[in-house]
Amino acid sequence: MPTIKLLRDVRKKSNTDNSVGRRKERHEIYDTVRWRRTRELKFLNNPICEMCEKKGRITPTEEIHHVVSFMSTADPMERRALAFDFDNLMSLCSKCHHEIHGGRDYSD
Repeated sequence: MPTIKLLRDVRKKSNTDNSVGRRKERHEIYDTVRWRRTRELKFLNNPICEMCEKKGRITPTEEIHHVVSFMSTADPMERRALAFDFDNLMSLCSKCHHEIHGGRDYSD
């Protein structure tokens, strides 16, 4: 009996394939010594969550957030520039980072 591929099934597979590729591209940046040093420097320069600080709270930084996602561009040069741009980074506590991402998983 012939089967009919539903558009949603095709999209789901395409999104999954795309997700795996994007995850690999993100890790190509996050797995570098340059990123680890940039991240460490941001932690040292901003040890307090920047969002909490604006609200008058003192909360230690737990995570570093890219204000503009380096994955927002397809250009590899722009991607690297955004990834390591110190002015594109925010020091955040886990709670604020989760709020920024609207509850989505951002750890990949």
